[in-house]
This record gives sequence, C-alpha cells and structure tokens, in this order.
Amino acid sequence: MAGIDILIPPACLVCHTRLGAGQKSLCPECASQISYVKDNFCYKCGSELDEGYCESCRETLFKFEFSRSSMQYKTPLTELMHLLKYSGYRSPAVFMAEKMAESLKDYPEFEDYPYITAVPLHRVRKRERGYNQSELIAKKLAKLSGKTYIRPVVRSRYTLSQTKLHRTQRLSNLAGAFRVRYGQQAQGKKLILVDDVFTTGSTLNEISGELYKAGAASVAGFTATRA
Repeated sequence: MAGIDILIPPACLVCHTRLGAGQKSLCPECASQISYVKDNFCYKCGSELDEGYCESCRETLFKFEFSRSSMQYKTPLTELMHLLKYSGYRSPAVFMAEKMAESLKDYPEFEDYPYITAVPLHRVRKRERGYNQSELIAKKLAKLSGKTYIRPVVRSRYTLSQTKLHRTQRLSNLAGAFRVRYGQQAQGKKLILVDDVFTTGSTLNEISGELYKAGAASVAGFTATRA
C-alpha cells in the first residue's frame, strides 16, 4: 500500500485535497466540518433535544432500549456515506467506525453491552453492492472497542429502499423483513445493533423486536450518523 500511495497520493474523498501522513478519508478542513452528537438528545432515540423524550418517542413504542449516534448526517458525512453505499468505497466504513469508537467514551450506557451486531442486507442487494456497509462498520467497531461481533439476524425479504419512504411506509415496508437465524447467538445477550444512519428508527425497531423474541436480554442501537 505504501508503494501505491507514492505513485497515487491519497486524497480527501470529499474535496480531493492531497492527504498528509496519517490522514484518512478526509482532509483536516473537511474533518473540521463534522457535527458530533454529544449533548442534548432524547434519552430514548438520541435525536436532538434539550432533555427528556422527543415527540416521536412519546408517540412510538420503540422496542430497543435506547439508541445513540456518533455524528450528524450532514456534510461531509453525507458525501462519505454516498461513496460507501453507492460507489464501492470501503474506506469510509473504517473512518466511521473509528469515530464511533471515540464516541463510545461519551456513552457510558454502552459499557455493559459486550456484543455488537449489524443491520443485515438482503443477499441480492449485498451481491449488487459487494458488501454490507453496516457490517463493515460494525466489525471494525467491535475490534476497536474490544467487543464481540455476532451475526444472529438475516434479512429474509427483499424490500424497497427506505430512503424515499415516509414514516408510515417505512414501518410497513420492513414488516417481516428480518428473522433470527441463529437464536443461540442472541439468547441472554446484551447487544449493540449498528447501522449507518438513524432516520426514523424503523429498521432498528423491527430488528430489535426479532432479537427480543429470540431471547436477547437487551438491544441498544448505535448508528454512525443521525439524520
């Protein structure tokens, strides 16, 4: 890799400025634009809020114990996420996992959750993309945090992309889309369920319900970004 870098110097994935030694994915200027989620968020879903529970959580009975996010889904994370999901770039997954590992220090509520799993991708979409971006993030986060990665859940039904659906459609679109294939992996465990973006929480909610049915002790969501 070092030889390749000499021939083709690594560049920022957003502004294409040449990166210096030790810099990854983003140049310092682009990295300085990242908005982190640290304070003032809903206790349940992690959305921006001064205190207490947001309106969405008061109306929706989320099945996960709680959910947190590392960064806001804004520039330059929107660009990195697009490259990761649609352009075959895997390096943003490592970058996001590293930021999430740093954010874990701000969320002591995750300390007694020793297992990490990822939102699964249907085999057709995974074949098209070449990988599951949430799985890449989750596996790297597990290594960085010293937690154990497990894969008890599969996506059993191909669904429409959640991106262009409103809240009600998102919930119905995912109904029955996931199932726990390896129940023994979930039984009695406290798991962190990792995804790339938290939008309405419908994906985390649906999977959490299936994990609880399989005997999970507790499920908490953790996403790279928060829309």
